[in-house]
Amino acid sequence: MAAKGKIRGSSLGFNMTPMIDIVFLLIIFFVLVSNYSSAERVPVELPNPYKSQARKVKVTDRVIVNCQWSASGPDGQPGVVYRAGPNPPEPLERISDRLAAARAAAAAEGRELIAVIRADRRLPFEDVRAVMRMITENQIEQMRLVAQAGEEP
Repeated sequence: MAAKGKIRGSSLGFNMTPMIDIVFLLIIFFVLVSNYSSAERVPVELPNPYKSQARKVKVTDRVIVNCQWSASGPDGQPGVVYRAGPNPPEPLERISDRLAAARAAAAAEGRELIAVIRADRRLPFEDVRAVMRMITENQIEQMRLVAQAGEEP
Protein backbone atom coordinates (compact mmCIF):
# COMPACT_ATOMS: atom_id res chain seq x y z
CA MET A 1 0.00 0.00 0.00
CA ALA A 2 1.22 3.45 -0.87
CA ALA A 3 1.90 6.01 1.75
CA LYS A 4 -0.52 8.86 2.13
CA GLY A 5 0.23 11.77 -0.30
CA LYS A 6 2.40 9.72 -2.67
CA ILE A 7 1.16 8.97 -6.17
CA ARG A 8 1.97 5.67 -7.66
CA GLY A 9 4.02 6.28 -10.81
CA SER A 10 2.87 4.83 -14.07
CA SER A 11 5.24 4.29 -16.91
CA LEU A 12 4.26 5.84 -20.20
CA GLY A 13 6.09 4.45 -23.19
CA PHE A 14 6.20 5.11 -26.90
CA ASN A 15 5.66 2.01 -29.02
CA MET A 16 8.21 2.15 -31.86
CA THR A 17 7.11 -1.10 -33.55
CA PRO A 18 4.65 0.48 -36.05
CA MET A 19 7.23 3.16 -36.93
CA ILE A 20 9.89 0.52 -37.60
CA ASP A 21 7.43 -1.43 -39.76
CA ILE A 22 6.65 1.64 -41.88
CA VAL A 23 10.31 2.54 -42.31
CA PHE A 24 11.12 -1.04 -43.30
CA LEU A 25 8.31 -1.07 -45.90
CA LEU A 26 9.49 2.25 -47.33
CA ILE A 27 13.05 0.94 -47.65
CA ILE A 28 11.79 -2.13 -49.52
CA PHE A 29 9.65 0.05 -51.81
CA PHE A 30 12.51 2.40 -52.73
CA VAL A 31 14.95 -0.47 -53.32
CA LEU A 32 12.50 -2.12 -55.73
CA VAL A 33 11.68 1.12 -57.55
CA SER A 34 15.33 2.04 -57.97
CA ASN A 35 16.01 -1.36 -59.56
CA TYR A 36 13.20 -0.86 -62.10
CA SER A 37 14.21 2.69 -63.00
CA SER A 38 17.86 1.74 -63.48
CA ALA A 39 16.79 -1.04 -65.88
CA GLU A 40 15.16 1.60 -68.11
CA ARG A 41 18.41 3.53 -68.47
CA VAL A 42 20.51 0.96 -70.24
CA PRO A 43 23.56 2.57 -71.85
CA VAL A 44 23.16 2.38 -75.62
CA GLU A 45 25.45 3.82 -78.27
CA LEU A 46 23.13 5.57 -80.69
CA PRO A 47 24.05 5.72 -84.37
CA ASN A 48 25.23 8.93 -85.95
CA PRO A 49 24.29 8.50 -89.60
CA TYR A 50 26.45 10.06 -92.25
CA LYS A 51 24.56 12.68 -94.33
CA SER A 52 21.41 12.30 -92.28
CA GLN A 53 18.21 13.82 -93.70
CA ALA A 54 16.64 14.26 -90.26
CA ARG A 55 15.71 17.81 -89.34
CA LYS A 56 15.56 19.45 -85.97
CA VAL A 57 12.01 20.05 -84.86
CA LYS A 58 11.22 23.54 -83.67
CA VAL A 59 9.52 23.78 -80.32
CA THR A 60 6.57 26.14 -80.48
CA ASP A 61 5.52 28.72 -77.96
CA ARG A 62 1.95 29.91 -77.66
CA VAL A 63 0.73 33.35 -76.72
CA ILE A 64 -2.98 33.57 -76.02
CA VAL A 65 -4.79 36.88 -76.48
CA ASN A 66 -8.24 36.97 -74.89
CA CYS A 67 -10.80 39.45 -76.24
CA GLN A 68 -13.59 39.70 -73.70
CA TRP A 69 -16.84 41.59 -73.78
CA SER A 70 -17.27 43.67 -70.67
CA ALA A 71 -20.32 45.56 -69.44
CA SER A 72 -17.94 48.22 -68.10
CA GLY A 73 -14.95 48.52 -70.41
CA PRO A 74 -11.83 50.63 -69.83
CA ASP A 75 -13.77 53.88 -70.29
CA GLY A 76 -16.78 52.72 -68.24
CA GLN A 77 -18.83 51.92 -71.34
CA PRO A 78 -19.68 48.41 -72.57
CA GLY A 79 -17.03 47.13 -74.91
CA VAL A 80 -13.95 45.00 -75.38
CA VAL A 81 -11.26 44.19 -72.83
CA TYR A 82 -7.98 42.64 -74.00
CA ARG A 83 -5.86 40.28 -71.93
CA ALA A 84 -2.57 38.52 -72.70
CA GLY A 85 -3.27 35.09 -71.25
CA PRO A 86 -4.45 35.25 -67.64
CA ASN A 87 -2.95 38.71 -67.08
CA PRO A 88 -5.16 41.63 -66.06
CA PRO A 89 -6.75 43.74 -68.82
CA GLU A 90 -4.28 45.83 -70.81
CA PRO A 91 -4.38 48.17 -73.79
CA LEU A 92 -3.47 46.66 -77.15
CA GLU A 93 -0.20 48.62 -77.25
CA ARG A 94 1.08 46.88 -74.13
CA ILE A 95 0.01 43.46 -75.44
CA SER A 96 1.84 44.30 -78.68
CA ASP A 97 4.99 45.01 -76.67
CA ARG A 98 4.58 41.64 -74.90
CA LEU A 99 4.21 39.87 -78.26
CA ALA A 100 7.31 41.57 -79.64
CA ALA A 101 9.34 40.50 -76.60
CA ALA A 102 8.01 36.92 -76.77
CA ARG A 103 8.78 36.72 -80.50
CA ALA A 104 12.33 38.00 -79.96
CA ALA A 105 12.92 35.51 -77.13
CA ALA A 106 11.55 32.61 -79.18
CA ALA A 107 13.61 33.58 -82.24
CA ALA A 108 16.79 33.81 -80.14
CA GLU A 109 16.25 30.20 -79.00
CA GLY A 110 15.23 28.93 -82.44
CA ARG A 111 11.61 28.39 -81.49
CA GLU A 112 8.44 29.36 -83.30
CA LEU A 113 5.78 31.62 -81.78
CA ILE A 114 2.07 30.98 -82.37
CA ALA A 115 -0.58 33.54 -81.46
CA VAL A 116 -3.96 32.21 -80.35
CA ILE A 117 -6.95 34.56 -80.34
CA ARG A 118 -9.92 33.80 -78.11
CA ALA A 119 -12.74 36.26 -78.74
CA ASP A 120 -16.19 36.59 -77.20
CA ARG A 121 -18.99 36.08 -79.72
CA ARG A 122 -20.68 39.33 -78.63
CA LEU A 123 -17.78 41.45 -79.89
CA PRO A 124 -17.88 43.16 -83.27
CA PHE A 125 -15.35 41.80 -85.75
CA GLU A 126 -13.49 45.13 -85.78
CA ASP A 127 -12.28 44.47 -82.23
CA VAL A 128 -10.93 41.05 -83.24
CA ARG A 129 -9.45 42.47 -86.45
CA ALA A 130 -7.44 44.94 -84.35
CA VAL A 131 -5.79 42.01 -82.56
CA MET A 132 -5.14 40.25 -85.88
CA ARG A 133 -3.44 43.39 -87.24
CA MET A 134 -1.34 43.68 -84.11
CA ILE A 135 -0.17 40.08 -84.51
CA THR A 136 0.79 40.58 -88.16
CA GLU A 137 2.60 43.84 -87.32
CA ASN A 138 4.73 41.85 -84.85
CA GLN A 139 5.63 39.46 -87.71
CA ILE A 140 4.20 36.38 -86.02
CA GLU A 141 3.69 33.89 -88.82
CA GLN A 142 1.08 31.60 -87.26
CA MET A 143 -2.20 32.81 -85.87
CA ARG A 144 -5.05 30.64 -84.63
CA LEU A 145 -8.62 31.61 -83.86
CA VAL A 146 -10.53 29.63 -81.26
CA ALA A 147 -14.18 28.80 -82.00
CA GLN A 148 -16.73 26.49 -80.48
CA ALA A 149 -17.61 23.76 -82.96
CA GLY A 150 -21.01 22.23 -83.52
CA GLU A 151 -23.19 25.00 -82.10
CA GLU A 152 -25.73 27.08 -84.00
CA PRO A 153 -25.68 30.84 -83.30
